[in-house]
Amino acid sequence: MWRVRVRIRPRRRTLGIEVAPDGSVLLAVPADADVKEITETLLANIDRVARAVRRRTAEGAEQPVKELVDGEHFSYLGRSYRLRLQEEPEARVRLVSGWLELPVGEGASAGRRAIVDWYTARGRRWCKEHVSALASRAGVPVPSVGVRDLGGRWGERRTDGSIALHWAVMQMSPPLIELVLAHELTHLRTARHSPVFREQLAMLVPGLEGLERQLAVEAQVVWRGHVREVVRSSAQPLIRST
Repeated sequence: MWRVRVRIRPRRRTLGIEVAPDGSVLLAVPADADVKEITETLLANIDRVARAVRRRTAEGAEQPVKELVDGEHFSYLGRSYRLRLQEEPEARVRLVSGWLELPVGEGASAGRRAIVDWYTARGRRWCKEHVSALASRAGVPVPSVGVRDLGGRWGERRTDGSIALHWAVMQMSPPLIELVLAHELTHLRTARHSPVFREQLAMLVPGLEGLERQLAVEAQVVWRGHVREVVRSSAQPLIRST
């Protein structure tokens, strides 16, 4: 049995059928949609929806999921910003007066890529501004720092002496970002998580254990790029004739 929710979207012109990572189904409908047409469109796409539900359920995804609509919340440097969709030709992802603006694109996938790219660019800028001082305190040469998707890890030390941070870290408060960065810098001195490593990291990060507990909690709610999957319908726009 599916769990189905219906949400009215005044800006939509057609029915949107979205499948969340937990397997639930969201019907995003125009304000003037006809119930019969909604039912017919859903039935016409039932096989595709069923496959999407099975795939999502099998994946067992428990990561936070965002819906790219006006008012959705996104965090940056520990602060929350509401999403605002923009239709202007020159629109781009940016922070404006408490809003995270996102150009209206071709769907959830395009919007996701745009926001992830924005976090990535911001992360590179942040790391460039902070790595030198932290590396000096750690007693290591300033490494090259990349920002990208690291899967289940927040940071990574590479064999060539460079390090990387997950783009999603930029949603956290600066002390937690510094913790992740300091962790990888300390690995440039001591490879293994030995008592020596812990001692070096504790000298670099005041209040280490408290910050690590905070990181463990926030790791459960940090968005890693999951957006609702849209099952596109080939039906005609659900708009009543007048």
